[in-house]
Amino acid sequence: MFTRLFIILIFMCFSAYAQYSPEGGIYPDAVFGSDIKTARIFKDGWETSYPVSHMDDEHPLVLSFDELTRNARNYSYAVIHCDADWRQSRLATSDYMTGFPVNQIRDYKYSFNTLMQYVHYQLMIPNDDVQLRVSGNYAVVVFEDSDDEHPILCRRFSIAESLAVIRVMAGRARQTAYQDEWQQVDFTVHTANYRIENAYNDIKVTVLKNGQWHTARTGLKPLFIRQNELDYRYFDETLLFHAGNEYRPLDLKSTRYSSTRMAAIEFERPVYHFYPYTDQPRDASRYLYYEDFNGKYAIQAEKADRPDTEADYVYAHFALQASQPFADGQVYVMGDFCNDACTKDNLMIYNPDRQQYEAAILLKQGYYNYRYAFLPFKKPVVIDDTMLEGNFCDTENDYMIYVYHRGRSSRYDRLIGISVANTLKK
Repeated sequence: MFTRLFIILIFMCFSAYAQYSPEGGIYPDAVFGSDIKTARIFKDGWETSYPVSHMDDEHPLVLSFDELTRNARNYSYAVIHCDADWRQSRLATSDYMTGFPVNQIRDYKYSFNTLMQYVHYQLMIPNDDVQLRVSGNYAVVVFEDSDDEHPILCRRFSIAESLAVIRVMAGRARQTAYQDEWQQVDFTVHTANYRIENAYNDIKVTVLKNGQWHTARTGLKPLFIRQNELDYRYFDETLLFHAGNEYRPLDLKSTRYSSTRMAAIEFERPVYHFYPYTDQPRDASRYLYYEDFNGKYAIQAEKADRPDTEADYVYAHFALQASQPFADGQVYVMGDFCNDACTKDNLMIYNPDRQQYEAAILLKQGYYNYRYAFLPFKKPVVIDDTMLEGNFCDTENDYMIYVYHRGRSSRYDRLIGISVANTLKK
């Protein structure tokens, strides 16, 4: 009897974890706790990297986040294997990882010498408790104690294999009518000795701009299938993207010295407030190149040896000039710091006295990229990052290609290759 109960318990531990049910079944890149800040996932040693790794990579991915509190909490996490559309796959937990489905986050530190106190949490993936066995998309879900139905955050990452070589070219659109404002992505997938029975049906490809999933192009089919080569060099608008504009920079590293774009730094108890100069819309301006992080950010603070726990939280006051408010939509400050999502935290409010949109956002000290986006009220409700920022074919962008394979006998989308192409690096 005891042996039977033991076997049942072991099976339950290693079955698929499915307590948290995301809306629509799709695991999001989202933060649900109001006191949870600076939640991100990146490759160890490279904080502006994309949340992507390989099965044989020696550098783990790092999930880190802060909670604005004085006391540490008992947080646990679960790693969920997903399909190409970020829905939970059919694999049991024991099929895609070794270890228990739920584990504790043990690595946390208290902020040091900061005006706003917080606890910094960090998790390496893989680690001693979790080793991933298969490639694909993953979501890491963090929750307090045993309340696994109400997570505080969910972050996406991908683990790839090196079974396909993806050759990519990204740059100005070929069609004359689109050359001024659009960029084209062309690529071929080379599978060498990796066998694919029906490439037209078994291969899924996703193309992203700057790692942002709301820009994803999916459902792509190869135009030509040759021996060990799939050709995705479209002649139409299928893989055309709005080029957009370079991101605007924001330097919050020092509370003593203002950067060239900072009008004032003021201390208003209990924290510092940064006031950049009022921004102007760039839709009617000429294109100007300057190096950016394509929306990412790096945590830094003056004279801080350990910025993860020594960087303070400050308010950044964004302002965008506008002679009158928009009647058909809202304006947001966008960037990786808000997961490139439109939420109440990065919504801008129109100030009629100053004739500008304004937003005060609590950010950890560092160097940020941001842009202004317009979200219409009417359908289709699609983020427009060109109406206020302009649209120039020379803009530097990254384009990521994910190649998944699922054969007839497979139960999951195997990520056989990932490639990143930059429009300035031919």
